Amino acid sequence: MIRATPFFRLTVILVFVAVLYGYGASLPTASARHTAGEVLLVYNADSPVSTAIAKEYACKRGVTKAVAIHCADSAVSNTHETISLADYEREIAGPVREFLSRHQEINFLVLTKGVPIRIDGGETGSRDEHTTGNLHPSVDSYLAAMDYGLIKSAVKIRIHGSGADGFGWLNRYWHQDVPFSHAAFGGYLVMRLDGYTQSDAEALVTRSLAVETETMWDVHGGKVLLDVQPIFKFNSADVAGQPLAVTGPISDESDYGSWNADMVKAGDLLIARKIPTDLDKSEVFVGDRSNLLGYFSWGSNDANYNEKAYESLRFAPGSIGDTAVSTSARTFLPTTGGQSLIADLIAHGITGVKGYTDEPLLQAVASPSVTMERYTSGYTLAESLYAASRFVGWEDVVIGDPLCRAPAWMRKGAK
Repeated sequence: MIRATPFFRLTVILVFVAVLYGYGASLPTASARHTAGEVLLVYNADSPVSTAIAKEYACKRGVTKAVAIHCADSAVSNTHETISLADYEREIAGPVREFLSRHQEINFLVLTKGVPIRIDGGETGSRDEHTTGNLHPSVDSYLAAMDYGLIKSAVKIRIHGSGADGFGWLNRYWHQDVPFSHAAFGGYLVMRLDGYTQSDAEALVTRSLAVETETMWDVHGGKVLLDVQPIFKFNSADVAGQPLAVTGPISDESDYGSWNADMVKAGDLLIARKIPTDLDKSEVFVGDRSNLLGYFSWGSNDANYNEKAYESLRFAPGSIGDTAVSTSARTFLPTTGGQSLIADLIAHGITGVKGYTDEPLLQAVASPSVTMERYTSGYTLAESLYAASRFVGWEDVVIGDPLCRAPAWMRKGAK
């Protein structure tokens, strides 16, 4: 049963006070296309960290719609980051569906740290190839596709390659150039406020709001960094053909050169829009960059990956990105070894970033050209990264405030 929790009642009071004293009044007119009224906040009432982050976000963004769920606290244990399908349906999906059935205006879901990130036993998601084990979609992407099975035109496909096998839905918002709505496309744009710590997650909200006061790029002097690895060969025809479309079953992973080509296409677009851009085509893994406005790289899949260089990157408010790394969102708790994590980018100041809980194949990684075209055209962080993503019900995790938009100077002439 969903009920008004003490947290929720307090949130309403805090939101009223914030607006009364001008906190909410600072939101720019340009962002009125999407509002806090379209956001459903989902937090784990059994997690103090999840509850605190939710309270902070609700107060600062004026969000008044929330669902308190009760499940194992993923903020305290790696084992709690995975939830069984039965528990997911009872403890997360059930309460969320019940709320959504009465609120057709919801387009965005925001999960907070403490809500599990992975499902054991989904109807979609990936598993090791040549096995018959359970499928493991991300909680976030599974929620994003929660009503796809009821949509006649929705397409479920088999996805195979890079040592993984499974099923996903073709994202109905892929490559769209119109504002998202649940009514038009089905599904939801599901975002997450997460990181290594509560402070890291809460900083995502602070950065999102800080963007609204940014008017000139030379306040920070930052650039969008696109770190191409030329070992993965591509040519001009490959660039022109980006982003690659997926319309049916996948039997193998894309050629690595295709994502290089997509980064180059993104760079050309940004340069044409006079947005400061570092399109690096050297074999060196780039580090020692500050105030980055965007970031796309191969992360630890780069043949010349340098962990120190990765850890040296710092970001400006409003920054957005993705890395072509299979398990970049496998955990949001401190760990050692394994592939590079987006949690490090969050800790170093990025405002919005996409990652993957398990093997997604390169086709699932966000298209850099679509991401940056949408973001610099005035679309929200959520719209930009979801329009750049080919699948839902898969392995994706999208971090950040869904209402965040690029700084005004980056979206001159925006729709």
